Amino acid sequence: MSDLTAPSDVADLSGLSDTELCERLTELEREEQAISRRRTKLHTLIDFRRAGGSATTDPTLEPLEPLEAAERELSDHRLELHAQIDALRAERSVRRI
Repeated sequence: MSDLTAPSDVADLSGLSDTELCERLTELEREEQAISRRRTKLHTLIDFRRAGGSATTDPTLEPLEPLEAAERELSDHRLELHAQIDALRAERSVRRI
């Protein structure tokens, strides 16, 4: 987990200026979008592998299990980001900025 998305990073939102809050929100939203794109690519590859597709005749390349584990890890990280984004958006709404 990057220092940008550490839980303590958004724990005390009152210490952030309006500008810092908006910048942090923008950074987290961009990170979430990048993770979503990577998840979409992984989903496509996982679906392809489950359907029996392979770019090679060697079944040991690109095994399904590591792809699924990577997708779960990205999904967990994305959920954490969503919680942090929601907290920042709520704070922004309270401040009416």
